[in-house]
Amino acid sequence: MNEVLREEKKYLMTIADGQRLCGLLGKVMAEDEHNGPLGYRIRSLYFDTPDERDYCDKIEGLKLRRKIRLRIYDPEADFAMLEIKQKEGVYQKKRSLRLRREDAQRLIECDYSPLLDYPEDFAAECFGLMHSFCYRPKTIVEYRRRAFIAKEN
Repeated sequence: MNEVLREEKKYLMTIADGQRLCGLLGKVMAEDEHNGPLGYRIRSLYFDTPDERDYCDKIEGLKLRRKIRLRIYDPEADFAMLEIKQKEGVYQKKRSLRLRREDAQRLIECDYSPLLDYPEDFAAECFGLMHSFCYRPKTIVEYRRRAFIAKEN
């Protein structure tokens, strides 16, 4: 399992402004090794409860909330990432677990039992949440990302 705690900032901008910003960032930061000329594609499948509890928590602006998603970076890959993002004040905690493609497919079919085969406590936690609260696939979000990494001094 991987865990990251970060503060995210999101901005709405035009494509031209985005291209200009990428040019500036490229001068002071390293490009992510996965970037192509247009970055790389990300596809996420978000899960939620029948009453859309996670979505409603976001709309209501609750300071403590979560999202559960499956994420892929390449449609041909043999794995997917199962992630829980938790908002804690201004910070986002993201925990993720690499799943075999066939196990991810079973989650999409609402069979969460493959999670019990993974030794990580995070897998058992995801199973408990998804099974107890009847999480179901709800929304697919796909976009291209061009990522940069701060250079070390």
